[in-house]
Amino acid sequence: MTRARFRLAESGAGSYWPWVLLMVAALPFGWWWVAVGLGLACWSLGRFRHRRQPPRPEDVIAFGRLLVVPLTGGMSLANALTMASQEAHPQLRAEVARLLRRSRQEGMAAALAGSGGLLGELLRRMAGAHSSGTSPVRAVLTHVENLHSQVRTESLSRIRSLPVTLAVPLTLLIVPGFLLVLVGPSVVSRVAEMLSGLIGT
Repeated sequence: MTRARFRLAESGAGSYWPWVLLMVAALPFGWWWVAVGLGLACWSLGRFRHRRQPPRPEDVIAFGRLLVVPLTGGMSLANALTMASQEAHPQLRAEVARLLRRSRQEGMAAALAGSGGLLGELLRRMAGAHSSGTSPVRAVLTHVENLHSQVRTESLSRIRSLPVTLAVPLTLLIVPGFLLVLVGPSVVSRVAEMLSGLIGT
């Protein structure tokens, strides 16, 4: 399983912070309907993208952990795959279904060894354990631990770059408010004095 495919899937997630800035900017002007409309649009778009989002590494990790439970209980490999796929991502569930169909024709070992897709590396590790007559639990756990370590490393790198990413929205949100608090009262008083002078004359 290549990390490039997961990065490609994650690249379509998009960023909603410009819309959030518009929502926040609309509130001081009393444009509640604009803020509510943008909020509903972002929420609907997020749900739509979530339904169409390809599997992520976290989905494979969750599938591997689900698979360990029936395998540890002594369930057969085919039944364990079927049970774990019931709670998996739809694309992962389809890959397991194709694997089980191939296993009825070619045998489980050959089907596992020839597997591809997002679960390919995990299934090939299980094929090696199956052909050697050992329990595939250790192979699944090793793959899950390796993948979890990669995901954790990438998450930490994104966290370290978070201050740079948030610099622009924080500047756009904090600086105007700071200036408004400092300069606003004096500006309002000056305008009030000018208006009172004009009205008095």
